[in-house]
Amino acid sequence: MAEERNGLTDYGRFAASLGIVWFGIQAPGQRIAYIALPFILVLLMAPSRSGLSGWARRLLWPFLTWSVVFGILHTALALKGNDPPFGWWNPDMLLMGTWDHLWILPFALLAAIVAPWLQHPIVSLGAAWAAALLIVVKGTPEAMPYHQWSFGIIPILVGIAYFAWGWRLALVALLGSWLILHLGHPAPDNTTILVGSGLALACLTWRLPASALSERCSRISVWIYLAHPLVVFIGQSLRISWVELGLFSMVGSVILAQLIDTAAHAPRRGNLQL
Repeated sequence: MAEERNGLTDYGRFAASLGIVWFGIQAPGQRIAYIALPFILVLLMAPSRSGLSGWARRLLWPFLTWSVVFGILHTALALKGNDPPFGWWNPDMLLMGTWDHLWILPFALLAAIVAPWLQHPIVSLGAAWAAALLIVVKGTPEAMPYHQWSFGIIPILVGIAYFAWGWRLALVALLGSWLILHLGHPAPDNTTILVGSGLALACLTWRLPASALSERCSRISVWIYLAHPLVVFIGQSLRISWVELGLFSMVGSVILAQLIDTAAHAPRRGNLQL
């Protein structure tokens, strides 16, 4: 219901999706825009009322659909360059999809599957701190998608802690994990995880009235995240670069997301009233 929504998280999702677009084009301010990723990961752990089937519709279906979309793009580019049509394929894509940004979906689905076993307060804290300690001891893997997973594991666990026990436990999990990383594995990503996850907790804790606008912002944020590489690809094909590419990509991604959202919510022909 509309009154159950938090307008602040709706607007936060929209801003974070634009941050992902900016981060992806390597423009100035890329490090600041990167805080959008842990922000999104925390919010992805919001529980589904439909259980595992709801998680599959929310995460697995978009992963498969957009993997096909970007797989077609890869194939078209291969044919244009007279390369083997499926030479771009590698087995890692089973876990990360056919474009780099899709890794977040199967990763979040795996986290959702194990989340019920991580919801005891001690287990929630222990899992987040143990993940940070493992990164300190073992380092960050270079192989994809495990490199991305090592970045995303703490925001995911902070999200699980929040939706199980609220902001206090989640904040303790976040600060403890950050301290372990800061002392044992200093890296810029540590601050990114801290700030992005902290902003997500703030948006979840504080509330704004939901509205039709906030709900629409939340919906199109999903399409912006999923579809934005298509707009970036068009911009690069037009030889747009640097800040101009960022602006083109953000505006174009919003327009494309609006078009997709309108098509997705268009009334079916059989439901039209004469």
